[in-house]
Amino acid sequence: MDIFNINKLSIVLVTRNSKSVLFNCLKALDSNDVLTSSMNSQWIIVDNNSTDGSIEEVLKLYPKTQVIRNKENVGFAKAANQGFKASQKDFILYINTDTEIKKDAISKLYKEINTDKDIAVIGPRLLRKNNSIQKSVYPEATLYTEIFKPVVKLYVSIRENFYSAGNCYSVNSLRGACFIINKKYMEQVGGFDERYFFYLEETDLFRQLKLIGKKICYLPESEVYHYGGLGSDDKMTFDKKKMYNESLLKYFDKNRNKFENNIIRMIIKNK
Repeated sequence: MDIFNINKLSIVLVTRNSKSVLFNCLKALDSNDVLTSSMNSQWIIVDNNSTDGSIEEVLKLYPKTQVIRNKENVGFAKAANQGFKASQKDFILYINTDTEIKKDAISKLYKEINTDKDIAVIGPRLLRKNNSIQKSVYPEATLYTEIFKPVVKLYVSIRENFYSAGNCYSVNSLRGACFIINKKYMEQVGGFDERYFFYLEETDLFRQLKLIGKKICYLPESEVYHYGGLGSDDKMTFDKKKMYNESLLKYFDKNRNKFENNIIRMIIKNK
């Protein structure tokens, strides 16, 4: 890592009762990449009213961490924007608590996004615990992708295996578990749309960035473990399908034409 790359990154984690996975995530950030260590980057945790004592422990282990405490669960988009507003660096790493970066994973991402000024967002290859490849690249959400979701999922899974580790790919969208974003481009589109509580907020953000002519990129050479669904120990139950559908309606209302919008509403209504 060249010295000019040090201290160029803000790292934002949104937490809610994430104690079982949070410390493995932080340990990997601190140990596996000089760019993301607590000494060389700005760590920001935006906490959505955790009650598990995790934030107090974080401050004992990593006292430089900046913590923003919300008195209620404000959702991901609003919390992510709080981290965005608190960031002091040119680039922001958004990373889920149920992840662990591999050796130099973020430095590889940073090298690409810092070199190509047309890249707004870049993300890594996501791996399961057994080292199998997760779906990391996603198509844009459209009427077609929703109607033919099983076929689209199968295609995405197959296509994932053909991305070469030696290349950087311009793609439509990424899974939002881990990505670096150029802060100035995020400022241009106004950050995350806070009308989304959970689901599709990053898909919408990536679309807005593409509309101003910037690229969303995927770098398979960079690898990050993602344990999927383990980001919170919260016992609070909620209807994930209902929440996804609510976000989907907001996304279509904002980003798709009237015909697609009307059809998707009919489909959701009759499910």
